[in-house]
Amino acid sequence: FNIPPVYSVNYKTLAGGSDSGQVVIQVFFYGDKDGRMNYANFVPQFPSSLWRREENRQWITFTSIKGRPIKIFANKPLDEASGEVDRAQAALGDYLAEKGYEPTVVIHRGHSYYAPYTIEQLAPTAKIVFMGSCGGYNVIHDVLEHGEDAHIISSKEDGKLVFNQPLIDMMMENLRTGKNIDWIPFWREFGRKYKNIDGF
Repeated sequence: FNIPPVYSVNYKTLAGGSDSGQVVIQVFFYGDKDGRMNYANFVPQFPSSLWRREENRQWITFTSIKGRPIKIFANKPLDEASGEVDRAQAALGDYLAEKGYEPTVVIHRGHSYYAPYTIEQLAPTAKIVFMGSCGGYNVIHDVLEHGEDAHIISSKEDGKLVFNQPLIDMMMENLRTGKNIDWIPFWREFGRKYKNIDGF
């Protein structure tokens, strides 16, 4: 029936159908206090021994230099009142389209009231969508309208940095080392590693 698997996402699927292809990841940040904090915690997770960092005024890029080819684009959490953060997201989206980069992993790092703005810009090529906001499960239907085959990670209640960043870190490392995302062992491993997180 041509139905994609629900318990796993093959690395090849994320890399454009090729084992040697590049996985493109897009991350959305917002310009409030929490957005700036999330960004400040996100950036140090990419050591220079494994990732090459490039940035301009509107976004930052990390490219893997060891392991499989991964490219991560994240807009900077610029000022909201002036519309700078909106322009940064739009400029990054235009750049990705111009260069032919098709994100297969999309990460939302913002409050639930920002989620519609991320979903509106969601690449139809997204195969994994991480909704790192409170009550992310409420927008699952909206996500699927943009990416009908997407696997969605979402919270039912609070979306907390202490959960979200370790989840992102673990996913990035799996991809950098070329592993398939097999959800049952993935969640078991996460439970073992982070069982002492308050609220887990």
